[in-house]
Amino acid sequence: MRLGFRISSRFRQLRQQRVGAALVGLGLVLAGGAAVAVAPAEPSTAAAGTWTARTAGGMTTQLYVPSTAPTLGTGRALMVNLHGCVQTSAALRDGGNWAATADARGMVVAIPAAPNGGVLLGCWDYYDGNHSRTSPGRHDDNLLQLVSDLLADPALDIDPDQVYLSGLSSGGGETMVMGCLAPDVFAGIGINAGPSVGTTSGQIGSVAVTQSQVTNTCRTFAGTASSGFGSQLTSVIYGSNDTTVAPGYNTLNAQVMAGIYSAGSQSSFSLAGLAGNNTAGSGTLWSDGTGPRVSLIQNTGMGHNWPAGGGPGGSYVTTNSIDYPAYVTDFFFDNNRRVERGTEPTDPPTEEPTDPPTEPGLYCGAATNAQHEAAGRAHSYGTNPYNPFYANVSEDYLGQGDATVTTLQESAGGRFDVVTTC
Repeated sequence: MRLGFRISSRFRQLRQQRVGAALVGLGLVLAGGAAVAVAPAEPSTAAAGTWTARTAGGMTTQLYVPSTAPTLGTGRALMVNLHGCVQTSAALRDGGNWAATADARGMVVAIPAAPNGGVLLGCWDYYDGNHSRTSPGRHDDNLLQLVSDLLADPALDIDPDQVYLSGLSSGGGETMVMGCLAPDVFAGIGINAGPSVGTTSGQIGSVAVTQSQVTNTCRTFAGTASSGFGSQLTSVIYGSNDTTVAPGYNTLNAQVMAGIYSAGSQSSFSLAGLAGNNTAGSGTLWSDGTGPRVSLIQNTGMGHNWPAGGGPGGSYVTTNSIDYPAYVTDFFFDNNRRVERGTEPTDPPTEEPTDPPTEPGLYCGAATNAQHEAAGRAHSYGTNPYNPFYANVSEDYLGQGDATVTTLQESAGGRFDVVTTC
């Protein structure tokens, strides 16, 4: 049986077993194998909130398991983070600035070392257009097996609907490969200065592929798993001073994934207010009718580095950037479409509507998103100003930020719809 089919089967089994299983909850690091609240289990043999090393997927993997409870869904999220060429997994462990975000979100972080020292100088094998889920090889099977191994460890309590992947350079290229190859496995991918899928090792200095070529390659990789694109998210980030990987690949990668997701609504956002030591640059967001799907950030002044935005820094790790671990985790958590979320109660409005209702007892009016939420007409996830809002019952997208003004119309059953005017 092929690895691709084994891991899909494992995902289904975990989803079916999750409700009835007495999983180990707040759980903790592993000696051999490592939400909303689940009862804590027996104390672990290793201290929580520290890095440990283990073998998973045939790779030496640095693993962080926080002592805090998960903040979304019925289990912990898993973030797999891939180093770049020359860089090591230890460099990302020590300087990648993951611990604070993992603690804040109750998230497991896994940083594997490329098998056997990588293709060359530690590089991940993202190259060319012949990656296959049914006949994996190279490094694809290692990463699929890594996820399978960690999901199979009950002490980690990982939710298969919250598995994410991110990486720098060749790790960014491999992140896109895996996002295309297994969109059913990875709910979100974070590509940091990664060449597009289908490129060769010599095609990093200038963009050598077209959007249609990359789109076709990505769809071919997915094959029968293409339905996973319907709920996957993508974040792309790069530095304006990157002289290693052509900056154009980053915009191309974002455009390709937005096209695959049918996210046709494009808008811009400011980096001001994000965590980190350098918030200069620009942001672009692609959304569909439900909300954000693809985020692209250009961080001005950053070179070819992992954007830690804090911590000690290190080899190909910069602190002169936004705090990308915090940003990409929040983007995935706030917009994850695979995790069931409770809707806010539709209580009667607690404020006077700004416009008169069109029918007695039914609301129609314009207000800020925060006012709609306070009045029980909408709900949101995340932290202002990047928190997306949704109308109650209809789940119409209201945009992001507390101060954004939208017009809602109420109908029977406490349903609210976005309208242009009352």
